[in-house]
Amino acid sequence: MRQQNNGRRRQNRGSNRRNFNNGNLNGNLNKNTVIESSGPDGRQRGSVSQLNEKYTSLASDAASSDDRILAESFLQFADHYYRLQKEIELNNENKELRIKTELNSSLNNSSDLALEDNDKISRKPSRRKRGYQMREEELSSVDDKNERNEINDIKSDKTEGDNLLV
Repeated sequence: MRQQNNGRRRQNRGSNRRNFNNGNLNGNLNKNTVIESSGPDGRQRGSVSQLNEKYTSLASDAASSDDRILAESFLQFADHYYRLQKEIELNNENKELRIKTELNSSLNNSSDLALEDNDKISRKPSRRKRGYQMREEELSSVDDKNERNEINDIKSDKTEGDNLLV
């Protein structure tokens, strides 16, 4: 037997809605995704953060008009969208962390190869350190020459004094 619909179309409530269950957040939902919400006051459209703010403000309006039941209903919707927002943020952080680790691992692999090549060539100190080392070598060589000259002068003075005695 055929069902009669009394001239009305059947409302497919879930046909145009996306299912964003906990297990289905694999990149399909981000902070800018527009969602349709069928709340107690009708349909609301917006992003997750917008819907959270909307339901929070509706809850405060209902509480100010002494309708505690409606206020609690709005707060439950606001809590739902708050949790979705936090889950989206957590997923984004995990994606960024995963991308950074993959990038670091690929850079480490390439830098390891570069380090092996550098080890084969030789490890040079930085330009500044090499400059300091060169200056120290120059100063030490000058000091060594001065010391040698002083020693030679002392030796020559001593030998001249010995020759005078003889």
